[in-house]
Amino acid sequence: MSESFAAKELGGVVGKRLIRELRGESVREMQEELLVKKMIATTRMFGQPAKTLQEIKEAVATYTSRAAEKLRRQHSAAKYISVFVVAKSQKNNADFRGEMYSLSATLPIPTAFTNQLIKYAMALAEKLYTKGFVYKKAGVMLSGLVPDSSIQANLFYHSAKNNDRKLMEMIDNINFSQGSDILKFAASGTKRNWKMRQELRSPRYTTRWNELFTLT
Repeated sequence: MSESFAAKELGGVVGKRLIRELRGESVREMQEELLVKKMIATTRMFGQPAKTLQEIKEAVATYTSRAAEKLRRQHSAAKYISVFVVAKSQKNNADFRGEMYSLSATLPIPTAFTNQLIKYAMALAEKLYTKGFVYKKAGVMLSGLVPDSSIQANLFYHSAKNNDRKLMEMIDNINFSQGSDILKFAASGTKRNWKMRQELRSPRYTTRWNELFTLT
């Protein structure tokens, strides 16, 4: 089997690079360590227009969870959370550029805990939602980031409240090893019809056993 044929079967340039790496050839130089981000955002287009508050809240909760995971990955905590939605233009239904609406909140204590962030995100989503509007996109942004090590446990909380850190670590470890969304908060929903469509996604030959490339 020629390299060009194998590369085509495995996904073009990415497939060609993979074949060369398997042969022991260096195709990419080592990159410098990523710097700690000063802001973390997660935003997606909806797979189909969202019309209900429940759909908006599920999407915002899901994006908040993603942003919180990124936040914990760099060992940071956020002071501020912002939520935005993009609604289809009301002036001209044929105009799909949309109009963006956003709100922000200051957190009492900087946090990286998904459950706490979702609580504030849900309140913002409810204020942003307008019945009758058709939404095509939403997003969550975390800012005012500080080192997680600088956050102290709250003496006025029940001891169980200060165990949220262990809970987040457990969820992250399971999702990392077993696959994203194996464990998720109920606010993220179950059906999630608004989720971005992935029918045209390339097969994940190197990250999913059930999609491993085989010759036929």
